[in-house]
Amino acid sequence: MFKYTLAATLDEMDREGITVAECPLRSMRCLSLQNGRIVGINTARFDSSAEVRTALIHEDGHFASGAFYLPYSPYQLKAQAEYRADKAAVLKHIPYVTEDFLRKAYALYRDMGYSFGAEEKA
Repeated sequence: MFKYTLAATLDEMDREGITVAECPLRSMRCLSLQNGRIVGINTARFDSSAEVRTALIHEDGHFASGAFYLPYSPYQLKAQAEYRADKAAVLKHIPYVTEDFLRKAYALYRDMGYSFGAEEKA
């Protein structure tokens, strides 16, 4: 059975030729550089290994989709690239489950005390 761990994610990215490097990033926690296939990450800015793994999976989505942009790109181009990266990451890492299964997973995590953002703040 596959172990969904940070180490497994790092190994998979390495096999795909993506270098993950710890960087003291100031304005963001993680970024991808298309040239050189590099992900820079500041793990000190994350609260858990699950958050680090999720960020790396998202960055892997940039490589899988080819969705990159420059810091001075227009907002709409950035938003489109981020959407494409998320979509590629989800399709790669959660590829064969039904909507019903996702709803069950959501409910299980919620019942275990995980927070999912806006709905919890109301």
